[in-house]
Amino acid sequence: MTTTETGMVRNETAPGVAVLEARHVTKEFPVRGNPFGRGKGRVVHAVDDVSLVLYAGRITALVGESGSGKSTFARLLAALHPLTRGEILFKGEKVDARGGRRFREHVSRVQLILQDPFGSFNPVATIARTLMRAVRIHHRTASPARRKAIIDDLLAQVSLRPAAQFTQKYPHELSGGQLQRISIARALAADPAVFLADEPVSSLDVSIRLGVLNLLRKLTEERGVALLYVTHDIASARYFAEDTAVMYAGQLVEHGSSEQVTQNAAHPYTQLLISSAPDPSRADENRVPDIGQPPSLINPPSGCRFHPRCPFAMERCAEEAPPRFAVDDGQWARCWLYADDDEAAAGRAQNARLHGTGAIRRAGRPVPDGEL
Repeated sequence: MTTTETGMVRNETAPGVAVLEARHVTKEFPVRGNPFGRGKGRVVHAVDDVSLVLYAGRITALVGESGSGKSTFARLLAALHPLTRGEILFKGEKVDARGGRRFREHVSRVQLILQDPFGSFNPVATIARTLMRAVRIHHRTASPARRKAIIDDLLAQVSLRPAAQFTQKYPHELSGGQLQRISIARALAADPAVFLADEPVSSLDVSIRLGVLNLLRKLTEERGVALLYVTHDIASARYFAEDTAVMYAGQLVEHGSSEQVTQNAAHPYTQLLISSAPDPSRADENRVPDIGQPPSLINPPSGCRFHPRCPFAMERCAEEAPPRFAVDDGQWARCWLYADDDEAAAGRAQNARLHGTGAIRRAGRPVPDGEL
């Protein structure tokens, strides 16, 4: 623990320690039936058997296109939705956030930073009032003078100085970047061990995104928090995060170091995401073709959920869900291309010809969830 000049106690965790872990997390939302009973009993498979570990002092990116389940997964980690199956552990202990006191305890440890800063503030409350409410919740015994000093310290931590220039303003009087920094300051009031940043810069001007990302990185390193960075921009994941997990149709399909995943992508969906990013230096013939649309999560495809869009799909892809294949040091992919047989080898060769020399061309080793 460290103490700031204003007396705020910071709970810091040693770097590399597993802080928040999701084990086989599944979330299904019921589909509302019409008056004639159609649709009754059906569910949306929003998140399906997802396991992921967040480590202290380390940033993990969760990447995927819109509708892939990224935000729902972040809200499950924040205990804003009940789990359908699976479990979430905080420092090795199972999280049970049902009930007011247990939910408040979890919220004080795991803070969610939302995508739209304008929508996350009360438009008729000043910044001082908004931050004071957070400080009162998480610093119950502090005196009024101490609470004001804590607010000043929080704004200083997010590089908004002097504090008086911002506290008496209303949200509409500030820019999006300033509001997002204040939302980070509000999350800091709880002294969390985990940040869940859900598209924290997607609504901001390009010119100020880097500043907010650098602030989050600085706080992660200095305070030893674990950070989940939810984004659809796989290019920023390489710059910002040490690890990257790729989600498609509610399932994780690839995971590894950000350098490996972005520069040596194994799963065809990850390759499609990278190929979709504008790159004038890339030849058109090296772009991965997209031959379909994202599937319905009410009736997801059998086998590999990506197989209707995959240019390398084999017969088994439609029949059986692939296991995790270890394709490199610490990198895995759920894809039958890395099975050890002739059909998969031919698919890998076709992938390599299309994707270039960086494509992985060897078979992988099936691994259980707990091994990597």
